[in-house]
Amino acid sequence: MACGEKKEQSADRSNPDDRYGGTLVVGGIGDVDALNPLVSSTRNASDVEGMLFLTLTEINPDLDSYSPSLAKSWEFSEDHLRLTFHLRNDVTWTDGVKTTAHDVKFSFEKQTDPLIAWSAIRWKQFIEDVEVVDDTTVTFVFKEVYPYQLMDAAVGYILPKHLLEDLPSEKWRTCDFNRQPVGNGPFKLKKWISQQTIELVANERYYAGRPCLDRIVFRIIPDQTSLLAQLKSGDVDLMESISPKDVASMSEDFRMGKSDVRIVRYPSRAYGYIGWNLRNPLFGSKKVRQALTMAIDRENLIEAVYFGLARLCHSPISPILWAYNPDMPDFPYDPRRAEQMLAEEGWIDRDRDGWLDKDGRRFEFTLKTNQGNRIREDITVIVQDQLAKLGIKVNPRLIEWTVFSDQTNRKEFEAIVAGWSVGLKVDLTTIWHSQSINDKFNYVSYSNPRVDALIEVAKREMDRSKAKLLWDEAQSLIVEDQPYTFLYIPEQVNGIHKRFRNVQMDTRGTFIHPEQWWVPKDERKY
Repeated sequence: MACGEKKEQSADRSNPDDRYGGTLVVGGIGDVDALNPLVSSTRNASDVEGMLFLTLTEINPDLDSYSPSLAKSWEFSEDHLRLTFHLRNDVTWTDGVKTTAHDVKFSFEKQTDPLIAWSAIRWKQFIEDVEVVDDTTVTFVFKEVYPYQLMDAAVGYILPKHLLEDLPSEKWRTCDFNRQPVGNGPFKLKKWISQQTIELVANERYYAGRPCLDRIVFRIIPDQTSLLAQLKSGDVDLMESISPKDVASMSEDFRMGKSDVRIVRYPSRAYGYIGWNLRNPLFGSKKVRQALTMAIDRENLIEAVYFGLARLCHSPISPILWAYNPDMPDFPYDPRRAEQMLAEEGWIDRDRDGWLDKDGRRFEFTLKTNQGNRIREDITVIVQDQLAKLGIKVNPRLIEWTVFSDQTNRKEFEAIVAGWSVGLKVDLTTIWHSQSINDKFNYVSYSNPRVDALIEVAKREMDRSKAKLLWDEAQSLIVEDQPYTFLYIPEQVNGIHKRFRNVQMDTRGTFIHPEQWWVPKDERKY
């Protein structure tokens, strides 16, 4: 029986085939912002939190069904307005206290607290209440019937009530728990040295049995070139998002036995974009934003930085989701038309200095992205060059990851090169609804009343064929407005040392059941 799949531990450490032991070293270019799921906002934080905390259920590879986790079973009432979860009775927090239905109710209350402003707060908007029946039974009460009731109830990690219930909401973003979390997942935090390393160790109390690996160490290496060198040398065991220019040679080296790094490829949930801050008068005109997109040769940009491992992104709904529509309004590369559209909006070179101007203001802005991401860094330079040909002055600025993330959350930018990893349900609320402007992820302050109305109807529609028509119109309007210049949908390409066994990675994420990953005893380095 594999690690993390049973309650009892039967691993015999004298057995040479024993799977228990060893360390996985994961390299990344940026630190996490917090290890509290309700206040963190970065994907790398979510990766770590997934090893520290449990959710009620786990989504399956089909992205449409669920398996038990903290909840061992669940059922709806006859009217489908009440969803009852039956929890395991053998799950404990790492301090020894049992995880109960009271923790589930408490977590819901904090997830929906506007002062805490959890990033997925909108996913809970149709849940009226959570009722504790007993320690292992909890019922979610819905305001109405709609397609994503199970997903919305289950989304979000469960947090320990006994440690956090007395913490005022306004102190959640600065509390000690964010750096000293107590979880109930397969691993627990041992130490975190900012901008250097995060070390997790096996949770001996984990309900399914202790993980195979003793430790998972996240090492922060701010430069991707240095990170890749450490992956190849064996100082790092796993690297996400291998640079596309290196994928072919690394795959061939592994095939020929010249390298121990195995390349893992799968469809990504991410897309890349340039976000235009709509609070900035430069980007207030839809026609200007359309012209900016048409001034950028996105096809050649993708080929230059992704070497065939990405495709053009056309809309905010990912191809992995059922509501994706490839037939969106198109703004192809056409610099002459872009120049004409800008002139129609009053942007011409009046003083003959080579730069467009209007009302005494030069068309000039700063384009921010996170330092250490070579693809995004290269994109800022390409965009700078291409827009300069039309008389638009772009000033690239590279910023350390956590600072960039914080500035983006606070809307302290003119334009950004960034990415988004889509959720596994079709709902545009989080980024594109005007109500989300004051939340975390509507960075560009996008607002379109018709889009708002379509979102509200579409996410309630039980008939997928009818919902598809609504989502088609909503995404078409967003694309027409061009609050983003949608750039690319990459293929996810990771590298991991071949000595690690039972590694699971897919569209759901890089770390699928890491408690079941293992390394043979005679191949362990640590």
